[in-house]
Amino acid sequence: MTELLPGIGELDKDSLCYSIYSQLYHNFFYAQDAGTVTEGDQTSIRLRNTAYNFASAIASGVTGEGGTDSGSAFSGYLKKSGGDMSGLLRADNGFEAGIANERIIHIYKIEQERGVIVSGNLKLGGNFYLNGKQVLRYDSATYTATLESTHIDFGNSLLHASGELLIGTKETGVYMTPALLQVGGKNVYHAGNANLTDISWSMLDALVSGRLQITGTADITGILTAEQGVNLGADGKTVLSIHSDTTDLSGYLSFSQGYGIRITGLPVLTRLNEKDIQLASAGGDLLLGNESTDKIRLQSGLWDIDGDTALISKYGAACFPGSITVRHNYGNDLLTSYREDNTDEGIVIHKRLRMGNSQGAYLYGKDDAIHFVSRVYRTDSENGQTISYPYETAFSFVPSTSFYKRLDRHSDTFFLHTDADFIGFNKPLEASGHIGIDGSFTRLTDKSLFFSADSYLLSVANGIRHYGDAYFMGGISSEYFSSGFAGSGWAILKNKTTGSIQATFDEVVVRRKMRVYELEVQKNTATNGSLWVTDSCSGDTVVCI
Repeated sequence: MTELLPGIGELDKDSLCYSIYSQLYHNFFYAQDAGTVTEGDQTSIRLRNTAYNFASAIASGVTGEGGTDSGSAFSGYLKKSGGDMSGLLRADNGFEAGIANERIIHIYKIEQERGVIVSGNLKLGGNFYLNGKQVLRYDSATYTATLESTHIDFGNSLLHASGELLIGTKETGVYMTPALLQVGGKNVYHAGNANLTDISWSMLDALVSGRLQITGTADITGILTAEQGVNLGADGKTVLSIHSDTTDLSGYLSFSQGYGIRITGLPVLTRLNEKDIQLASAGGDLLLGNESTDKIRLQSGLWDIDGDTALISKYGAACFPGSITVRHNYGNDLLTSYREDNTDEGIVIHKRLRMGNSQGAYLYGKDDAIHFVSRVYRTDSENGQTISYPYETAFSFVPSTSFYKRLDRHSDTFFLHTDADFIGFNKPLEASGHIGIDGSFTRLTDKSLFFSADSYLLSVANGIRHYGDAYFMGGISSEYFSSGFAGSGWAILKNKTTGSIQATFDEVVVRRKMRVYELEVQKNTATNGSLWVTDSCSGDTVVCI
């Protein structure tokens, strides 16, 4: 009988070995055919033992967990918990080392550059070599460090020493201390020990390779040439500095009236009077700003040549008394101003005047008419695609064709023409005169509806007065009507069964002649809610009397 390995029960549930064991066992268990293995039977025990052996071997090689058998498949590897190397350590794809979870040594490669970064102190027990050559060595017996190479270049570094500097020997070389400089054993004289303020010097030519400092006044009667740069100023402050291709000014440049700056003999900046400054070009255009200019800001308003009208204020208010033209992306004129006289001046919209955004409804003018264009959007129920349908409406004045137009002068009509099928209003439509149909006598006025001079409807105090013949294609009745003896109201209706016309009234009075082709008389009475037919007769034969 197979027994469960004792090490399984001793596993720490937070360990890597237990995590691998648990995952492997579940994978093995559910990989069996359904119904062939049950938890706790011999097959499941063998699966647990197998999963434990795999997990122990893997965890032992990765983290040092599991068994310590020297015959393990990972016995040749270092444990994560530590160990000793008995062979070569090679890390050709990168290496980091440190202590206390802090990186001290780092192998790096950046593009074509590669090297070692040491973040801590570097202590060498021997000498220091560069490219196979000994550059720095230290003699512990004489406490002497020797820096040696064929050439040593300190570049732009600042060398500072508080001791002595000896090149060669003191007798034949150069010896330097903070207080003394000797060449060949003899002192070198300088500003500190020669050329004192009480001694004058006179010479033909002087070549100064360093700095020439003059404390007093320098009078130059010839040409001053300084082609390597000039610093000029006052009170110890540099005001004008000239470099290879620039001149820096750290102060104000003041001009007297009538003077300024010229380029190729032409004034480009001139002080015209005590207050006015003129800025001009040297015969070309005056350009403000370039590619490196973020914005041009007006600190004062921009006025016309006479100084009477502010063209653009510093806050953006604009006024163009001459004219204005607006274009976009170098296209055609979109907006211009015009003036014929005081009674005829305004703005011309040459293209479209859109509302809301660049895709919104718009107005434009054409042939003495104002055209309004808008869209109707419909969504296809099959593909969900939205399609727009543009419609155009024109507003204009045309010669009137109304039957009611003025005959003593020309009469014109405000005309509305649209591509749409209908014109709708969501509010009541009112007119001060009448509402009519073009080319027709039909019109609606206050209390009247005219169809012609003889046929019309007129509102009277207690109803509607009808002028002209009336023709009804259907029935006519009172507002409320019910048929039969007990009914109410009146009606002249078509019988849907016989197709004949029936008239129902409570009473009919005939003042003159009544012609009846077929007569039926029936008298009905009602007593105590019961209907009784008391008398009835009919006549279907006509006898000449």
